[in-house]
Amino acid sequence: MGILINLTGAALLVLLGVYIYRKKSLEKRMNAYFSTAVRVYALTNEEDARIAIVTAAKVAAKKQRGSMVNYLQSMASDIKNMSEIDPKVKPHTDKFVESSIELAEEISSREWTISDITTQKEELGNINSEYLVALDKADPSIFEKKHPQLFK
Repeated sequence: MGILINLTGAALLVLLGVYIYRKKSLEKRMNAYFSTAVRVYALTNEEDARIAIVTAAKVAAKKQRGSMVNYLQSMASDIKNMSEIDPKVKPHTDKFVESSIELAEEISSREWTISDITTQKEELGNINSEYLVALDKADPSIFEKKHPQLFK
């Protein structure tokens, strides 16, 4: 009986370890999806990428959403600093800085319900089904496939 309890305990520990590993891996891929979508949006102003950013954030857990907002704010700050160095890019960068602030506010404005997430995913699916499939798989490579010139 003691051996069975030990084996059951060991199996549960292994399952817990696998669960934690897969969760961390998914979070990492979701962060990559989000940051790659931000990059595409910053460089192209593509509305599909903007919707993908919002959808990824709404799907994320609260803590992860917080890090996404921090990423947006950091990216906006970096781009704003870049425009001060090179004034000819200022009109494009100003638009992204303004958009990223709006995105950060939208993302952090409240807790998202399952209904909100479903509606947001439907919107992404209607505007770009490939981005939705990639989001469901937490696959950031879709952005590189769509915009290879941005990743050279």
